[in-house]
Amino acid sequence: MLKFFKRMERTRNFLLILFAVVLVVSMIVFGASLGDENAGDLARSKEKAAQVGSEVITVGEIVTQQQNLQQPLPANLLLNGLIRQRLVRLEADRFGLTTSDAEVAKTIREIFTTPDGRPFDQSRYEQNAVRQAGSVAAFEQGVRDQISTQKVQAFVTSGVTVAEEEVLSNYKRLNTKFNLTYVPITTSDIAENLDPSDEELKEYFEKNKKNYYINSPQKKIRYIFLETSKVGEKLEISDESLKEEYDKLPEDRKQAGVAVQEIVLQVPDPKQDSQVLAKANEIAENLKKDGDTVSEEKFSEIARGQSERPSTAQSGGKVPGLVRPATDPTKQDDPYQRILNMKEGEITEPLKYGSSYYVLRRGKATPKTFEDAKKELEVSARNRKAYTANAALAGKVAEALKKEKDVQAIAEKFASEANMSVDEMIRETDYIKPGDEVDKIGVSQDFEQGIISLDKANDVGDKIPIPNGFAIPLLVDKKEPRDATFDEVEDKVKEAVKAEQARKKIDEIAKTIAENADSASGLNSAAEGQKLKALEAKDFILGSPLGEGPSATTNEALEDAIFDLKEGEVTKPVKIGDNWYVVGVKERQEANMDEFSKQRDQLLQQMLTQKQNRVFSDYLASIRQNMESQGQIKIFKDAIAKIDAQAQQNRPQVPQLPQQQIPIPPQQAPPAPSGN
Repeated sequence: MLKFFKRMERTRNFLLILFAVVLVVSMIVFGASLGDENAGDLARSKEKAAQVGSEVITVGEIVTQQQNLQQPLPANLLLNGLIRQRLVRLEADRFGLTTSDAEVAKTIREIFTTPDGRPFDQSRYEQNAVRQAGSVAAFEQGVRDQISTQKVQAFVTSGVTVAEEEVLSNYKRLNTKFNLTYVPITTSDIAENLDPSDEELKEYFEKNKKNYYINSPQKKIRYIFLETSKVGEKLEISDESLKEEYDKLPEDRKQAGVAVQEIVLQVPDPKQDSQVLAKANEIAENLKKDGDTVSEEKFSEIARGQSERPSTAQSGGKVPGLVRPATDPTKQDDPYQRILNMKEGEITEPLKYGSSYYVLRRGKATPKTFEDAKKELEVSARNRKAYTANAALAGKVAEALKKEKDVQAIAEKFASEANMSVDEMIRETDYIKPGDEVDKIGVSQDFEQGIISLDKANDVGDKIPIPNGFAIPLLVDKKEPRDATFDEVEDKVKEAVKAEQARKKIDEIAKTIAENADSASGLNSAAEGQKLKALEAKDFILGSPLGEGPSATTNEALEDAIFDLKEGEVTKPVKIGDNWYVVGVKERQEANMDEFSKQRDQLLQQMLTQKQNRVFSDYLASIRQNMESQGQIKIFKDAIAKIDAQAQQNRPQVPQLPQQQIPIPPQQAPPAPSGN
């Protein structure tokens, strides 16, 4: 229960919010360096991105946040956070709750106080402030805003209370476990079992004929397909050319990977975050006291005595495998990636990831010999040259087809050069119009544009890039806009009729299943009677989605219905969106009330905090809505577009190298970073 509330809780107390927002996030993202010269200019730009009352948000503020986060988050996402910050600032002024310099100074000293009682280090503070916020002034403004947020929230939510009955009820709902059997009843599942008659289809078509009017010309295309990989198979790639490519590779591409050592300090409880961070900072500073680089032996000694990950601590912090540049975009924030931009022997500052802090040391780079890189280089060279060769071949085929107008003859002529059979090369479409899905091509704007100029039978187009190769099209026939015939749209009509019939039957089928299931154990046979299937959900807790995959869902009505059931009982049909659910409880395990007694005070405070957060968020949303309606909030779209365009341009191009995962113990949650 406590773990659940901790996941749901947005804020706990002032210092935790301050560390989470100001310190930890900045340390996770490693103090990203500036992008190119234009990005640096934007980071210093005073151009208005938004105006909130008397407060201005600049382009530079948003770009600086993007750079600190080291990922191109949409500017609007960051702007919303800054608008909220400005709203709080304005409300603090209106209520007379502004924060004094003395309060800011006091808070900063508390943040940077070390457990061993060492005096405040002004130099260290300024270095951290600049790294985390770009400047001391920006860092201190962030602290000021956080204090003001606490004051305004306390003022706005001072009347919010939580009754003990609310806490008890919520505890029971969230700690009662169910073993369920359930039937999701969807229109698509019902439609699969329907087989409308020809008369029903034709009747529907006649009534809805206008919906099937073909308002664009339809073209039937025969085309020659040239597959790039087939052309590539015939290319000769010499060792000499590969060796030349290898010699031209930058040094970092000639590395198989980099060794890394780690010291891991776990945060057992969010309340102890600041103490663990302080300890991690102390370890890092002690390691670097004799210089910027640390020997493997010295780091190993500290790792064996201080690291809290046994699997690597016993080997002096050595992480198995090598770290390589991540090719998966979701791995770009992996702390191990940080060491790739460091020199051998350098160590990182403490990096927060999941529920642990990491201090990492870059070890030696393992070279990748020509023999090691040869296969990778050959694949790359073959793919690159195959595309060029196939494009040239497609041009020759197009010129030949334009002269002879005979797809069969031209395919036979170039089959050997294309390394394909004639049957593989010749393809033909149905009558198609823009937006239609073409067999083996899909919906392709390139293909649509490539045939748009073909107007008369035997007109030939230029080569068109399509999936896996090129197409050279010839127009077989063309039909002008017209009413569709039933035969042309029979498949679409059938799908529409089945969907319509399913929508009419779904509530009746749901009721029949519920009525025929005399108990939870009888739900499956009741479902099978309607050609549907019952599913199982073990240890189900209210608040979790019910179902499988992306269709899994829940709502308050469904959760209320489940919670009210005794063992063996079945719900009435519950509607969610266009679908229905019938649920039976096979087993029910009531919440442990002894645990509630132990946790009561903490749960009460946590629910109060959640309620206060919701009230405060709703309050700020109302303020924003009111100001927007009065034109007091202005967003300058051109400036936002400029930021997003620059972020897209600066998106890192990650080299495509094979990855090697570093195993991380499964008990870490969320998963610890992997060394790719």
